[in-house]
Amino acid sequence: MSKIIRVNMTQKEVKFEEVADKYTSLGGRALTSQLIADEVPATCDALGPFNKLVIAPGLL
Repeated sequence: MSKIIRVNMTQKEVKFEEVADKYTSLGGRALTSQLIADEVPATCDALGPFNKLVIAPGLL
């Protein structure tokens, strides 16, 4: 895993980012959980604009 693809559906743009060092050993559920914990506010509405959908493959 060397890139993160971020898709902003509101502005209709796609960005490719390098993976941060703290995410390099993670995959699947661990990666999605860590990204959500880092980037989504705890009081975010489940269907609100600040929530995120994260899809990640496992380590294998």
